[in-house]
This record gives sequence, C-alpha cells and structure tokens, in this order.
Amino acid sequence: MDLPLLADPGSSVHKAYGIVKPYHFHRRDMYLPATFLIDKEGTLKWLYIGERNSDRPDRALILEQLSKL
Repeated sequence: MDLPLLADPGSSVHKAYGIVKPYHFHRRDMYLPATFLIDKEGTLKWLYIGERNSDRPDRALILEQLSKL
C-alpha cells in the first residue's frame, strides 16, 4: 500500500489544523515533522508529532491507525 505524502514547506497544513510546535533552525521558525490522517471530509482523525526533526512514525503504526478509521 502506497501512502501519499505532502511536503508542507510553508507550514500551511500545520497552521490550518492548529499544530504549532515550532523550533528554530538557522534563524527560521520550523515545525517538527507531523503525520496527519485526514478523512475525505477534511477532518483530522489521527496525528503524530515527532519529538525531533528525524522522528517519524513507522509504517506499521500508520497502517494500524488507518485500520481504526
């Protein structure tokens, strides 16, 4: 199963869903990586926010959460 990914360089998705967990990198506000599961109506169903820049949920956890929808 392929999972679509969205790059959010302007943090518009973070801001639209109220996910604000910035950190500073080279004098810029950056946001920690986040994984969103959003239904067809645009409702946020599950969210994972990394604790550091390289922190992402593993595929098994994403698939487990998808199976609960």
